[in-house]
Amino acid sequence: MAAASGELPPAARREMKDPGFAESSPAVPAMAAEDRWSTLPGDLVRRIADSFLDDNNLDWYMDYRAVCTGWLAATDDPRSDASDPRFRPSRWIVLDEVFQSDGNLLLLNTDTGRFLRKNLPQLGEYHLVATTLDGYFVLAEKTAPHAVCVLNPLTGVVIRFAAPVPPDVGIADVIFPQGSSLRLAVFSDSSRKAYSAAPHSESFVRYNHKQPAAYDFFRKAIVGGVYASFSEASVVREMIICLGKFLPVNLSPVTEVFSLDLPGHGYGMRCFLVDLHGHICIVMKILNPQGVLALFALQYDTETSKLCLLKTPDRYAIFIGDHRCFSVDVDEFPGTEPDCVYYTEHLGSSAHICKCNIKDNKMERISGAADFVKQDKKFVLVADRPYTIIHLLVSYTINNPDSQLALQQIP
Repeated sequence: MAAASGELPPAARREMKDPGFAESSPAVPAMAAEDRWSTLPGDLVRRIADSFLDDNNLDWYMDYRAVCTGWLAATDDPRSDASDPRFRPSRWIVLDEVFQSDGNLLLLNTDTGRFLRKNLPQLGEYHLVATTLDGYFVLAEKTAPHAVCVLNPLTGVVIRFAAPVPPDVGIADVIFPQGSSLRLAVFSDSSRKAYSAAPHSESFVRYNHKQPAAYDFFRKAIVGGVYASFSEASVVREMIICLGKFLPVNLSPVTEVFSLDLPGHGYGMRCFLVDLHGHICIVMKILNPQGVLALFALQYDTETSKLCLLKTPDRYAIFIGDHRCFSVDVDEFPGTEPDCVYYTEHLGSSAHICKCNIKDNKMERISGAADFVKQDKKFVLVADRPYTIIHLLVSYTINNPDSQLALQQIP
């Protein structure tokens, strides 16, 4: 029997439902759905997993592997090789305690702009010594002799070292030299000493720097990510030689330009090393006797062993501070500008965020009022205003958190 005009055939009629209830798909037995997912072809499972690794979303990779035993078996285990570059955290900075709450840490990927809240209960079992520019946590056992270990917060993998960490260190980096096992490099600003050790080493070996200022050079190579990317000693030596030929002042040794203070010179100079996505960048800030600030950036070419003025591809910004420096892709951080260096200008107990355009050396303050105020020994963001992404990034560069182990040693 034909349906009346304007009326849907019986097979196409929709049942009227209570609008207070959301519609749902027909129920599928849970076991049947699980079986379908677990029987995906292994090559497809691996391709999806590799897409997470491409952007260093290692936490997503770990969650993905935990879905079912089939996916776990089809993908590689990060615990099988801690030095595998696929499973290393890359450019994940750990933002300081002002952005942490209830035991949750705030991590930020400076390549992709992704924020991650991470709860790490393992930290309660150790003293936190330092975090690295890539996101590793350097920890020390709470009981003497305080053996050190390195935690990958995204995979949960712990690299254990046999050696106890020197008690006064507060800066560290995990180095993966080609053709050799990984090493942990640690620095102490209080004693101006640097050490390194491999996982099997019985003790940390102290670096013997011939000039005191060499400590500042290698310290800034560590915190700027340069040493981790270019750990070959020959590259470091060649860069120092090129820098000596380029500098507008006669300094002996050349590494003096990386010192916090330059006694005997009529103006202040600060120099920073930055890994600009595979290129060594040297940012120099010079204040002449008239109080005029000049800032310029150099790029070291590892193929020609020459320094030239930095020419960025119009997509990166550099952030430098008293203790740390790094670069970001401006496409992933709205509000930041390409070809610019963001830094802090200190005025007694306060500090302003300033911006310098690399192309025309034009400098300006981000805001009229001070952005940071000094509390105890640290600069903290002014609390009576909203934070921008620039405030967030600069806050990482202006302080260096104290080592919990070092604090325990203070009587």
